[in-house]
Amino acid sequence: MALQTADPLSIEFRITQGMIESFARLSGDYNSMHMDPEVARRSRFRRTIVHGMLPFSFISMIQHHFKEGQISFTRLSAHFNKPVFVNDVISLTVTHKEKKRHTFSFNAEWYRKGTDELLLVAKGLFELQPLKDHNTENPTSSRSSFLTESVSENRYTIEELDNQRETLFYELDPELIEQYNRDVLSSAWQPEPGPACRCQNLCSTLLLSTLVGMRLPGRYATFTRFHISFDNTIQFNRPCVLQAELSRVSREAEHIEATFSITDNNELMASGRYEVSIGSAPKIMLTCDEIRESHLDLGLSGKVALITGASRGIGETTAKLLAMHGVKAVVTYLHGKTDAEKIVREIKAAGGEAFASRCDITSDEQVYSLVSAIVDRYESIDILINNAVKEFSPKDVLDLDWDDYLGELEVSVKGMHACCKAVIPLFKKTGGGKIINMSSVAVANPVTGQSRYITAKSAIEGYTKSLAIELAKFNIQVNLVVPNMTDTDLVSVIPAFYREKMAVSGPYHRHVKPIEVAQGIAYLASNWSDAMSGQKIVLNLAEPPFA
Repeated sequence: MALQTADPLSIEFRITQGMIESFARLSGDYNSMHMDPEVARRSRFRRTIVHGMLPFSFISMIQHHFKEGQISFTRLSAHFNKPVFVNDVISLTVTHKEKKRHTFSFNAEWYRKGTDELLLVAKGLFELQPLKDHNTENPTSSRSSFLTESVSENRYTIEELDNQRETLFYELDPELIEQYNRDVLSSAWQPEPGPACRCQNLCSTLLLSTLVGMRLPGRYATFTRFHISFDNTIQFNRPCVLQAELSRVSREAEHIEATFSITDNNELMASGRYEVSIGSAPKIMLTCDEIRESHLDLGLSGKVALITGASRGIGETTAKLLAMHGVKAVVTYLHGKTDAEKIVREIKAAGGEAFASRCDITSDEQVYSLVSAIVDRYESIDILINNAVKEFSPKDVLDLDWDDYLGELEVSVKGMHACCKAVIPLFKKTGGGKIINMSSVAVANPVTGQSRYITAKSAIEGYTKSLAIELAKFNIQVNLVVPNMTDTDLVSVIPAFYREKMAVSGPYHRHVKPIEVAQGIAYLASNWSDAMSGQKIVLNLAEPPFA
């Protein structure tokens, strides 16, 4: 027999949908990642991918170099490096060399034309055997697949895999191979088809696609590599069994390894191993009924909120809004006893629950005494709103003494910290809580005359971010509300003319309303903000800063 060991084989072919359908019929691999766009679009690839063994099957075209003998693979290894998609043009190069008489080694590489991405690499051994005539000029097979028993698609996730075994039953039919050669492989030799390859061992190897894609693990599999060695040549029209068993599961890497064997009447014909990456099952979103039942309510009813500086302005409005959502509001004050008690009466008259308490939050003793009184009355605290501020009077920086800064920091920062220290142990005990601190857009967009106020608010922002990190493991969320100038008594120190001028100069031609700030606070106090911590709600009326 004259051996032809020509230059490397180089062919080019385009993957078509028809090829995919032909491969699926032959192998019985109808894995949804290849066949169902609606399933595939929810995978990591976002679209259907081609069976990795389809382009691999073109390795049989090496037969082109051996017109006087039939190749028969005895060892095959492959690594699938990148996914292949419909309409990809693939360039395949195969080099081979003779190791001994009639035995050859080979190396093959598949590249995506246009990007030069390496898609697949393979190597192995094959023997040259005498040509056989199987008379398949006019196929008459009644079957369309090698499989002799139908298989369904398993949907194992990485968490479900342990010691599974799966089995395929098949028979090789030369007529089906010839049909596949005409439908798929001949495209690489247009306009004249090359010599047909009927290597039974290669055709049996193609069924690893079915084993992986349909049975172990099934739908969410991405074939990554395999190795197979043949002890014997698998015969046509003989009942064969392809069986696999898990050998290793890495849940961290979402990766499995399995061993497999092919037997004919209990005689071992081949054995090997394969590896698979397993994707996640699509996430099932909540139904409308589930949302209506469990996720429309803000989850505020029955909660207890401690609101500092609540006898007027933002604090007052927040207490009322929360109370109307079923929150038990603790209205604290330093000098505004009459106003605080009036707020409580209004809340109760509207069907809410509240009480007023004087507390100098710069005093640790008074803060702890207040928290104890709240616990005695309501058993716990769920929400802390640090709203108290000393003053907003503008003052030139050269007229400020250090005591001026300390005075603001005593209330805004020390008082905030005292309240946090007092309630955080309660939050830890009950499994979570909400802390909402108040800042200002002036931190990022300063105005003149407010150095001490902006300094204190800057400290609050840093404190909030630090606290959010420290308390995250306890399910305690710490966030900021950052309003632009708001229509409250606090800003009345600015002459009305200038306040009006500032309002009309902005895109909205107005200042922020206290109820808008209270709504931001209510959102952060609610279950709807459970995934948010260390963040800001900025009420900027389309003025800087922009997040």
